[in-house]
Amino acid sequence: MNNFPTLFSPAKIGSLEIKNRLIMPAMGTGMANKDGTVSDQLYHYHRVRAAGGTGMITVEIVAVHPTSGGSSPAIWDDRFIPGLKRLADVIHAGGAKACVQLWHAGRQTNSSVTGLPIIAPSPIPCPLCQEEPTVMDQELIEEIVESFGEAARRAKEAGFDCVELHGAHGYLLAQFMSPYSNHRTDEYGGSLENRARFPLAVIDKVREKVGPDYPILYRLSGEEKVKGGLTIEDTKKIVPLLVQHGVDAVHVSVGVYETLRYTVPPMDLERGFNVWAATEVKKICPVPVIAVDRINDPYLAEEILVQGKADFIAVGRSLLADPSWPNKVMNGEYDKMRHCIACNQGCVDRLLLEGKHASCILNPACGREATFTFEPVKKKGKVVVVGGGPAGMEAARIAKDRGCEVVLFEAKGELGGQWRLAGKPPKKEEIAGDVEWLIKQLALSGVDVRLNTPGTKANIQAENPDAIILATGSTPTKPPIEGIDQANVLLAPEVLADPSKVGDKVVIIGGGATGLETAEFLGEMGKKVTVIEAMEDVARTIGPARKSFLMERLKEYKVEVRVQAKAEKITAEGVVLDDRDKTLIPADHVVIAVGVKSVNMLETELKEVAPVYVIGDAKEPRTAMNAFYEANEVARSLFR
Repeated sequence: MNNFPTLFSPAKIGSLEIKNRLIMPAMGTGMANKDGTVSDQLYHYHRVRAAGGTGMITVEIVAVHPTSGGSSPAIWDDRFIPGLKRLADVIHAGGAKACVQLWHAGRQTNSSVTGLPIIAPSPIPCPLCQEEPTVMDQELIEEIVESFGEAARRAKEAGFDCVELHGAHGYLLAQFMSPYSNHRTDEYGGSLENRARFPLAVIDKVREKVGPDYPILYRLSGEEKVKGGLTIEDTKKIVPLLVQHGVDAVHVSVGVYETLRYTVPPMDLERGFNVWAATEVKKICPVPVIAVDRINDPYLAEEILVQGKADFIAVGRSLLADPSWPNKVMNGEYDKMRHCIACNQGCVDRLLLEGKHASCILNPACGREATFTFEPVKKKGKVVVVGGGPAGMEAARIAKDRGCEVVLFEAKGELGGQWRLAGKPPKKEEIAGDVEWLIKQLALSGVDVRLNTPGTKANIQAENPDAIILATGSTPTKPPIEGIDQANVLLAPEVLADPSKVGDKVVIIGGGATGLETAEFLGEMGKKVTVIEAMEDVARTIGPARKSFLMERLKEYKVEVRVQAKAEKITAEGVVLDDRDKTLIPADHVVIAVGVKSVNMLETELKEVAPVYVIGDAKEPRTAMNAFYEANEVARSLFR
């Protein structure tokens, strides 16, 4: 039975028929070659996603002019056509239509990135990029209009089925359109008609270059969510102008650089939180409307379409986590679809903060498609996995699906480990869902899971394994503080597992991710919570989007956060600070959240039994990204 008849029905954008209502939107990957040409890495990334069943794939922000360069592909010269044609061809080979997003960053970049002065409608720096742009004069405006038109011509020549103009997220087209960034007093500023003059000229030029029947999509922010920025009422006035000038579909996103936490929304925001904006646009828009943002479940997507809130659904990060979920769902394998958890760690933080290519913590093969292949084992071997946390479950799942016989030992009575506890705090239900997904996959694939069974040498040796994967995780550490072993002292994992142990007044020692999320967990229950952190800042490992929402909720729950505060001793009354006044913070209970240490005592003795692979926190305490990466790295390479 097809539970998603509308989602998997064909529909048209202009003259272009798309096999279903799923569109992969443009997402920056950092995978292009430094000269803007298409890399093999980008080619294989799109190859896999095109074959996954999505109706149309949109190639990420592609620079139409040298003043908008960076880590994205480029299209401002004919020399880029062969590489782009290679992309269009592989997308078509996978069964999807191919779109390319034409983009100019305007002031939302830096000259150190482009190698040229940055440009904008007004001399106002982007609050994040903080570089004053060169104001575009009439000659430069005409040059950029022409560059968009020529870029569209190249896209069509390269074999793309349509183009999308990036008029959202505070980039150049939006900078002209918005009074927030456009303070001009000439014919390109002031009234809405004037502010729209440049974007409409771009649409006209693109139409001139590609002809009357070639589809043009336009992405815009329904709301910019900054003071003085575009609102939904402004957008509802803008959209009819776009359609009058030949736009064939409107893609309704949200935000600018300053409000990036909405543009790439983390798990802190509800699924489909921005659908309302697409719905408002659809009321006045005669062409198809595309909804986007945290639509990571086909049931939600189907509901949006059936209720007439949008005509197409843009699904981005979900296709990083599981490129094949459209095919899985269409073939009745919904249970096998892995949901994006919107953690932002692999797709956003890794790209923007670490300067590395985008990936996904749940799917480390993202961006490594040519090397992280999934192939059946050449000879069937037996694998014993010790530890049922995220690394152990992932390794067991993959090894079994590749054809290994797999036994998983878990000392406790349930699977999940630290991943299960990570799903306990507020707004982290997506992680809890992934724990249940992993457990279900182990059952579906037939992994021999043995709960309440420690991975002793005798137990493992009795299985006569060909390989052993140690995923025994980590254990919390206790700092050398006087009174640390008192009865009123608890460890953060204990509290997350059973908060009934905790009294009304709590001091948490440690302002990292675990400490703050435990504080939120208790604060939501009405506890009076104080967090003390010895460093100058808290939550240093949490990305900016998640951190901003978390800090807002801590404030809402009246959680007090003290930085540069060190505990000297713990008493029955609370925590005494190591300060001049020996300040006492009253507490019924003190919770320790200052780090963990690896648990891998078995490694040496098990080497006598079979080859041993240590992964995740058992190797070295780090993040879930490392755990899933190493699980994939090992499980994909066994018996090849």
